[in-house]
Amino acid sequence: MNKKIISYIFLIYSNFIFSQVGINTNIPSAALDIVSKGSTYATKALEVNNSSSQELLTVLDNGNVGIGTSNPAAQLHTTGTVRMEGLSTNTNNTKVLTADTSGNLTTRSTSTLLPQVIAGANGLDAVSSAQTISSINNVPAYTNALLVKSFTLSQTSLVTFFYSLGAMNLMSSSGSSAFNDGAAKQIGTNLIWKTLPAGSAFSVNGMICTSAIPFSNTGDNYVSGSFYLSNSCSILLPPGNYSVELQGFINAYDNNKGIRATFGGNNYDRFDITATSAQ
Repeated sequence: MNKKIISYIFLIYSNFIFSQVGINTNIPSAALDIVSKGSTYATKALEVNNSSSQELLTVLDNGNVGIGTSNPAAQLHTTGTVRMEGLSTNTNNTKVLTADTSGNLTTRSTSTLLPQVIAGANGLDAVSSAQTISSINNVPAYTNALLVKSFTLSQTSLVTFFYSLGAMNLMSSSGSSAFNDGAAKQIGTNLIWKTLPAGSAFSVNGMICTSAIPFSNTGDNYVSGSFYLSNSCSILLPPGNYSVELQGFINAYDNNKGIRATFGGNNYDRFDITATSAQ
Protein backbone atom coordinates (compact mmCIF):
# COMPACT_ATOMS: atom_id res chain seq x y z
CA MET A 1 0.00 0.00 0.00
CA ASN A 2 2.80 2.35 0.91
CA LYS A 3 4.53 1.61 -2.38
CA LYS A 4 1.38 2.57 -4.32
CA ILE A 5 1.07 5.81 -2.38
CA ILE A 6 4.72 6.62 -3.02
CA SER A 7 4.32 5.87 -6.75
CA TYR A 8 1.24 8.03 -6.95
CA ILE A 9 2.96 10.89 -5.16
CA PHE A 10 5.97 10.50 -7.48
CA LEU A 11 3.70 10.62 -10.54
CA ILE A 12 1.99 13.78 -9.30
CA TYR A 13 5.36 15.30 -8.45
CA SER A 14 6.75 14.45 -11.91
CA ASN A 15 3.77 15.98 -13.64
CA PHE A 16 4.13 19.08 -11.48
CA ILE A 17 7.79 19.47 -12.34
CA PHE A 18 7.66 18.72 -16.04
CA SER A 19 4.07 19.94 -16.66
CA GLN A 20 3.29 16.82 -18.68
CA VAL A 21 0.02 14.90 -18.56
CA GLY A 22 -0.49 11.51 -20.18
CA ILE A 23 -3.84 9.98 -21.06
CA ASN A 24 -3.64 6.27 -21.69
CA THR A 25 0.14 6.47 -21.30
CA ASN A 26 2.41 6.52 -18.26
CA ILE A 27 5.22 8.23 -20.15
CA PRO A 28 3.85 11.42 -21.70
CA SER A 29 6.16 12.95 -24.29
CA ALA A 30 4.39 16.32 -24.40
CA ALA A 31 2.53 18.69 -22.14
CA LEU A 32 -0.56 16.67 -23.05
CA ASP A 33 -0.02 13.23 -24.54
CA ILE A 34 -3.14 11.28 -25.56
CA VAL A 35 -2.75 7.74 -26.85
CA SER A 36 -5.62 6.13 -28.74
CA LYS A 37 -7.14 2.99 -27.24
CA GLY A 38 -7.13 1.02 -30.49
CA SER A 39 -5.23 0.72 -33.74
CA THR A 40 -7.95 0.78 -36.39
CA TYR A 41 -8.61 3.79 -38.63
CA ALA A 42 -11.97 4.34 -36.89
CA THR A 43 -10.57 4.34 -33.34
CA LYS A 44 -10.93 7.75 -31.74
CA ALA A 45 -8.00 9.27 -29.89
CA LEU A 46 -9.86 12.46 -29.02
CA GLU A 47 -13.50 13.49 -28.98
CA VAL A 48 -14.90 16.85 -27.87
CA ASN A 49 -18.67 17.34 -27.48
CA ASN A 50 -20.76 20.38 -26.65
CA SER A 51 -23.46 20.58 -23.97
CA SER A 52 -25.98 19.05 -26.39
CA SER A 53 -23.77 16.00 -26.97
CA GLN A 54 -22.96 17.20 -30.47
CA GLU A 55 -19.53 16.04 -31.55
CA LEU A 56 -17.43 19.13 -32.29
CA LEU A 57 -13.91 17.76 -32.66
CA THR A 58 -12.70 14.28 -33.47
CA VAL A 59 -9.19 12.87 -33.89
CA LEU A 60 -8.97 9.31 -35.25
CA ASP A 61 -6.14 6.86 -34.70
CA ASN A 62 -5.02 7.32 -38.33
CA GLY A 63 -4.48 11.04 -37.77
CA ASN A 64 -7.63 12.33 -39.49
CA VAL A 65 -9.13 15.34 -37.75
CA GLY A 66 -12.83 16.11 -38.01
CA ILE A 67 -14.56 19.37 -37.18
CA GLY A 68 -18.32 18.89 -37.09
CA THR A 69 -18.03 15.30 -38.30
CA SER A 70 -17.49 12.12 -36.28
CA ASN A 71 -15.89 10.20 -39.15
CA PRO A 72 -13.31 12.43 -40.87
CA ALA A 73 -12.30 11.08 -44.27
CA ALA A 74 -9.24 13.32 -44.70
CA GLN A 75 -6.39 14.68 -42.60
CA LEU A 76 -8.64 17.72 -42.01
CA HIS A 77 -12.35 17.26 -42.63
CA THR A 78 -14.85 19.99 -41.78
CA THR A 79 -18.56 20.26 -42.47
CA GLY A 80 -18.69 23.94 -41.69
CA THR A 81 -17.21 27.08 -43.16
CA VAL A 82 -13.54 27.95 -43.36
CA ARG A 83 -12.29 31.50 -42.88
CA MET A 84 -8.77 32.90 -43.15
CA GLU A 85 -7.82 36.47 -42.36
CA GLY A 86 -4.67 38.49 -42.79
CA LEU A 87 -3.54 36.65 -45.92
CA SER A 88 -0.97 38.54 -47.96
CA THR A 89 -1.00 38.85 -51.74
CA ASN A 90 1.79 37.74 -54.02
CA THR A 91 1.86 38.53 -57.71
CA ASN A 92 4.23 35.62 -58.25
CA ASN A 93 1.71 32.99 -57.13
CA THR A 94 1.14 30.44 -59.86
CA LYS A 95 -1.40 28.14 -58.18
CA VAL A 96 -4.97 28.48 -56.94
CA LEU A 97 -6.97 26.40 -54.47
CA THR A 98 -9.82 24.36 -55.98
CA ALA A 99 -12.37 21.85 -54.68
CA ASP A 100 -14.05 18.90 -56.36
CA THR A 101 -17.74 18.02 -55.99
CA SER A 102 -17.01 16.15 -52.75
CA GLY A 103 -15.24 19.14 -51.21
CA ASN A 104 -11.72 17.71 -51.48
CA LEU A 105 -9.20 20.53 -51.83
CA THR A 106 -6.26 20.61 -54.18
CA THR A 107 -4.17 23.14 -56.04
CA ARG A 108 -3.88 23.67 -59.76
CA SER A 109 -1.73 25.87 -61.93
CA THR A 110 -3.31 29.18 -62.86
CA SER A 111 -2.17 28.60 -66.44
CA THR A 112 -4.72 25.77 -66.76
CA LEU A 113 -7.53 28.25 -66.03
CA LEU A 114 -6.57 30.43 -68.99
CA PRO A 115 -6.96 29.67 -72.69
CA GLN A 116 -4.05 27.61 -73.97
CA VAL A 117 -3.08 28.00 -77.61
CA ILE A 118 -3.26 24.64 -79.36
CA ALA A 119 -2.65 25.91 -82.89
CA GLY A 120 -2.02 29.25 -84.57
CA ALA A 121 -2.22 32.61 -82.79
CA ASN A 122 1.25 33.48 -84.08
CA GLY A 123 0.20 36.14 -86.60
CA LEU A 124 1.58 34.13 -89.50
CA ASP A 125 -0.14 32.93 -92.65
CA ALA A 126 -1.99 29.76 -91.64
CA VAL A 127 -2.42 28.34 -95.14
CA SER A 128 0.81 28.27 -97.12
CA SER A 129 -0.61 26.32 -100.08
CA ALA A 130 -3.47 27.26 -102.40
CA GLN A 131 -6.17 25.29 -104.22
CA THR A 132 -8.38 26.40 -107.13
CA ILE A 133 -11.82 24.82 -107.49
CA SER A 134 -14.81 25.44 -109.78
CA SER A 135 -18.57 24.76 -109.71
CA ILE A 136 -21.39 24.82 -112.22
CA ASN A 137 -24.95 23.47 -112.54
CA ASN A 138 -25.57 23.38 -108.76
CA VAL A 139 -22.73 20.92 -108.06
CA PRO A 140 -20.68 22.31 -105.15
CA ALA A 141 -16.90 21.98 -105.11
CA TYR A 142 -14.65 21.70 -102.04
CA THR A 143 -10.95 22.05 -101.37
CA ASN A 144 -9.22 18.83 -100.37
CA ALA A 145 -7.11 18.82 -97.17
CA LEU A 146 -6.17 22.46 -97.68
CA LEU A 147 -5.51 22.78 -93.94
CA VAL A 148 -5.74 19.98 -91.36
CA LYS A 149 -4.82 20.49 -87.71
CA SER A 150 -4.53 17.82 -85.00
CA PHE A 151 -4.62 18.34 -81.25
CA THR A 152 -4.87 16.33 -78.03
CA LEU A 153 -6.85 17.20 -74.91
CA SER A 154 -5.69 15.76 -71.59
CA GLN A 155 -8.85 16.93 -69.79
CA THR A 156 -12.32 18.21 -70.59
CA SER A 157 -11.90 21.67 -72.12
CA LEU A 158 -13.79 24.44 -73.83
CA VAL A 159 -12.18 24.53 -77.28
CA THR A 160 -12.53 27.63 -79.43
CA PHE A 161 -11.88 27.62 -83.18
CA PHE A 162 -11.27 30.83 -85.12
CA TYR A 163 -10.53 31.05 -88.83
CA SER A 164 -10.28 33.58 -91.60
CA LEU A 165 -9.75 32.11 -95.06
CA GLY A 166 -9.26 34.23 -98.15
CA ALA A 167 -10.89 33.39 -101.49
CA MET A 168 -9.20 35.10 -104.45
CA ASN A 169 -9.24 35.25 -108.24
CA LEU A 170 -12.98 34.80 -108.60
CA MET A 171 -13.94 33.94 -112.18
CA SER A 172 -16.49 31.97 -114.11
CA SER A 173 -15.74 28.28 -114.45
CA SER A 174 -14.35 28.97 -117.92
CA GLY A 175 -11.95 31.63 -116.63
CA SER A 176 -13.94 34.79 -117.43
CA SER A 177 -14.13 37.58 -114.87
CA ALA A 178 -17.66 38.53 -115.92
CA PHE A 179 -20.45 37.45 -113.56
CA ASN A 180 -23.33 39.16 -115.34
CA ASP A 181 -25.59 36.16 -115.85
CA GLY A 182 -27.76 36.98 -112.81
CA ALA A 183 -27.46 33.43 -111.45
CA ALA A 184 -27.10 32.87 -107.73
CA LYS A 185 -23.68 31.83 -106.52
CA GLN A 186 -22.15 31.05 -103.15
CA ILE A 187 -18.66 31.07 -101.71
CA GLY A 188 -17.89 29.79 -98.22
CA THR A 189 -15.74 27.95 -95.71
CA ASN A 190 -16.45 24.87 -93.57
CA LEU A 191 -14.69 23.55 -90.49
CA ILE A 192 -15.24 19.78 -90.21
CA TRP A 193 -14.12 16.88 -88.02
CA LYS A 194 -11.51 14.51 -89.46
CA THR A 195 -10.50 12.50 -86.37
CA LEU A 196 -12.49 11.92 -83.17
CA PRO A 197 -11.94 9.82 -80.03
CA ALA A 198 -14.00 6.68 -79.55
CA GLY A 199 -17.49 7.34 -78.26
CA SER A 200 -17.60 10.94 -79.44
CA ALA A 201 -21.01 12.54 -79.94
CA PHE A 202 -19.77 13.98 -83.24
CA SER A 203 -19.08 12.24 -86.54
CA VAL A 204 -16.15 12.32 -88.96
CA ASN A 205 -16.73 14.88 -91.74
CA GLY A 206 -19.45 16.42 -89.58
CA MET A 207 -19.75 20.20 -89.50
CA ILE A 208 -18.25 22.22 -86.66
CA CYS A 209 -19.04 25.67 -88.05
CA THR A 210 -19.46 27.33 -91.42
CA SER A 211 -19.58 30.74 -93.07
CA ALA A 212 -20.77 31.64 -96.58
CA ILE A 213 -21.50 34.63 -98.81
CA PRO A 214 -24.19 34.48 -101.51
CA PHE A 215 -24.09 36.85 -104.50
CA SER A 216 -25.33 37.35 -108.06
CA ASN A 217 -24.43 39.94 -110.71
CA THR A 218 -26.31 41.18 -113.75
CA GLY A 219 -25.70 43.71 -116.52
CA ASP A 220 -22.17 45.03 -116.61
CA ASN A 221 -21.36 44.19 -112.99
CA TYR A 222 -18.22 42.22 -112.18
CA VAL A 223 -16.56 40.68 -109.17
CA SER A 224 -13.03 41.65 -108.20
CA GLY A 225 -10.74 41.49 -105.16
CA SER A 226 -10.84 38.86 -102.40
CA PHE A 227 -13.43 37.48 -100.03
CA TYR A 228 -12.37 36.85 -96.40
CA LEU A 229 -14.56 34.20 -94.82
CA SER A 230 -14.31 34.25 -91.03
CA ASN A 231 -16.03 32.52 -88.14
CA SER A 232 -15.52 31.52 -84.52
CA CYS A 233 -17.18 28.78 -82.46
CA SER A 234 -16.63 27.09 -79.09
CA ILE A 235 -17.34 23.47 -78.13
CA LEU A 236 -16.93 21.60 -74.82
CA LEU A 237 -14.87 18.50 -75.61
CA PRO A 238 -13.77 15.52 -73.48
CA PRO A 239 -10.15 14.28 -73.42
CA GLY A 240 -8.88 12.58 -76.57
CA ASN A 241 -7.20 12.99 -79.93
CA TYR A 242 -8.83 15.24 -82.52
CA SER A 243 -8.16 16.65 -85.96
CA VAL A 244 -10.13 19.18 -87.98
CA GLU A 245 -10.08 20.34 -91.59
CA LEU A 246 -10.63 23.87 -92.83
CA GLN A 247 -12.08 23.69 -96.33
CA GLY A 248 -13.26 26.25 -98.83
CA PHE A 249 -16.30 25.61 -101.02
CA ILE A 250 -18.17 27.24 -103.92
CA ASN A 251 -21.46 26.58 -105.67
CA ALA A 252 -23.07 28.06 -108.78
CA TYR A 253 -26.82 27.54 -109.25
CA ASP A 254 -26.61 27.70 -113.06
CA ASN A 255 -25.31 25.77 -116.05
CA ASN A 256 -24.06 28.82 -117.91
CA LYS A 257 -20.99 30.48 -116.43
CA GLY A 258 -20.46 28.81 -113.05
CA ILE A 259 -17.79 30.02 -110.65
CA ARG A 260 -14.12 29.45 -109.93
CA ALA A 261 -12.03 30.64 -106.96
CA THR A 262 -8.65 30.10 -105.31
CA PHE A 263 -8.50 29.41 -101.57
CA GLY A 264 -5.42 29.81 -99.38
CA GLY A 265 -2.01 31.30 -100.01
CA ASN A 266 -3.19 34.66 -98.66
CA ASN A 267 -1.18 36.70 -96.14
CA TYR A 268 -4.29 37.20 -94.04
CA ASP A 269 -5.30 33.57 -93.68
CA ARG A 270 -5.66 32.64 -90.01
CA PHE A 271 -6.57 29.50 -88.11
CA ASP A 272 -6.35 29.47 -84.30
CA ILE A 273 -7.40 26.85 -81.76
CA THR A 274 -7.42 27.54 -78.02
CA ALA A 275 -8.51 25.36 -75.10
CA THR A 276 -9.60 26.34 -71.59
CA SER A 277 -9.75 23.59 -68.98
CA ALA A 278 -13.27 22.93 -67.66
CA GLN A 279 -12.10 20.69 -64.81
